[in-house]
Amino acid sequence: MAEQQWVITVDEEHLDGIDAVVTELEAAGLVVDRVLRSLGQITGHTQTSPGVQTQTAGAAPSFSAVPGVASADGAQRHHIAPPDAEVQ
Repeated sequence: MAEQQWVITVDEEHLDGIDAVVTELEAAGLVVDRVLRSLGQITGHTQTSPGVQTQTAGAAPSFSAVPGVASADGAQRHHIAPPDAEVQ
């Protein structure tokens, strides 16, 4: 199973209740990695099955529907080969 990374931004009205937003996101299927309180963001991931198309850009509908979520954006990981690696 592959992981899909997410960056969730909490709206200003819910910053004081960010723990409640975290609880709702976990119920919606997000595995929370970090809560960045000073930024108003929550990072986490979901598991996806091989062969299932994932949403890499845009918001997951279940995360966007959580009260207090301003945006839910899919994040991508990039890997750069070391300088001594062969050119591919």
